[in-house]
Amino acid sequence: MNMPVYSESELASKPLIDMDQWNRLLTELGPDMLREFADEYFDETTESWFDESVDPFDTDEKSFKSLSHRSAGAGGTLGFQKLRYAFLCMEHTEFGELSRGYFARMKDVFTETRDWVHQQLDS
Repeated sequence: MNMPVYSESELASKPLIDMDQWNRLLTELGPDMLREFADEYFDETTESWFDESVDPFDTDEKSFKSLSHRSAGAGGTLGFQKLRYAFLCMEHTEFGELSRGYFARMKDVFTETRDWVHQQLDS
């Protein structure tokens, strides 16, 4: 069985949002509850990955990959397709310079995703 290949070109080609999943959640939960769940995800992701007191690379590889896996799963559940893929790239690549590159890209995708969600649910 072939393992999926994670790459910058694949990351760049991913849609920001899985619209089927997003619309399903919007219908099932309503905009207020979806906003609450999305904001909780953004807060937890910020705390785990971007807080000034946290350096995600100042940990062992197993912990880094485990956190990447959890972040990917939660993001995918909310329909954050590109962000999920960025975390999967971090999880499935060599720990070090390559994962640092994906981390930098993930930060950009995180901001883009959060801005999109707020634009959708604040209007």
